[in-house]
Amino acid sequence: MHNITSPIQRSTGLDSMRLERLNRLLFNHYPDAIYTIKLDGTFHTVNETVCEVLQKSREQLLGQNYQLIIHPEHWEESLHYFKSARQGLPQRYQTVVLNTSGEAIFLDVTNFPLKAAGNVVAIFGVAKDITEQKEREQALIRTTQELQHQNEELELFRKIIAHDFRSPIARLLGLGKLLQKDNLPEKTQEKALGALLQSAQQLDGMVRDLNQMLTLHHQGDEPREHCDVEELVQLCLDNMQQEVDGASASITLAGHLDTPLFTVKAFLVSIIQNLLSNAIKYRSAERPLHIKISLVQHGTEAVLSVADNGTGMNLEEVGPSLFKMYKRFHHSIDGKGLGLYLIKEQVRMLQGRVEVESTPGAGTTFKVTLPIH
Repeated sequence: MHNITSPIQRSTGLDSMRLERLNRLLFNHYPDAIYTIKLDGTFHTVNETVCEVLQKSREQLLGQNYQLIIHPEHWEESLHYFKSARQGLPQRYQTVVLNTSGEAIFLDVTNFPLKAAGNVVAIFGVAKDITEQKEREQALIRTTQELQHQNEELELFRKIIAHDFRSPIARLLGLGKLLQKDNLPEKTQEKALGALLQSAQQLDGMVRDLNQMLTLHHQGDEPREHCDVEELVQLCLDNMQQEVDGASASITLAGHLDTPLFTVKAFLVSIIQNLLSNAIKYRSAERPLHIKISLVQHGTEAVLSVADNGTGMNLEEVGPSLFKMYKRFHHSIDGKGLGLYLIKEQVRMLQGRVEVESTPGAGTTFKVTLPIH
């Protein structure tokens, strides 16, 4: 007796084949990355989006451990989520992978355990590329921080204008009224004129300082170029030769000062000169001044250090205010309290960071870390 397939059975079989082709088409061309991973962590299947995101062919991915594409900083976290999915627990998390070009790709990942006869046999996953979203979020964070920073400085400028400018202006007005009086004794007149000139110079200096600060915030887009650090250090020493000689300072150059930096030359020169000026200004009266300038490379960054054996500082007391505008910590020494503020702002604009180590009575070391490229 022959088996006869009914029209309904034939139709059902045909629909099943079509459904399978539809599923395969959907799997391969779904806009998000879809994959299955075996319990040993190797890729079993991947769709076209996985290949596009990672810039690898299907042949390169199948059989490869998924951990090899994860950014090293996320290895431990990724392994934790994989183990949880392997234990039968669905997972939703964000991670970062590296494509063939070395670019970091942010992914929103959902992993489901695939089960057969009640046992987990593989992990099914869907990953959405959220790199653009992350970049927008990071840009928004940077913009928010920058606006907060600018608001803080605008408030500082307001306080300076409202408070610090009032004193020299009041003196100028008072001296002006005094000089308007008839029959003013010659000595009093000379003394008043001298005080008036001094107040005018003080006010002029404050206006120029504020202008310098405001100008700084319109900078940052200056062209970057390859800078010979050793050459720039020597240029700064030549420019400050009189101050160096006056302090009887000995200068030592160390490390790899021949390491070229791709940066803004004017900022780098200003940073070096301000650090040298600080070392000379706050030297100890108890011993000859010695300054050591060095440059050390750490991966893609270079650390420029300027160390001295000067008076030093108690960082627990002055640390929070160290890089603020018009903050001075040695009132017996002449200064405006702008040098460290300028250093901090210029280093920030160069996407670097500045750190300080100091011991009262022993000396200070400033470390400026800058990207090499």
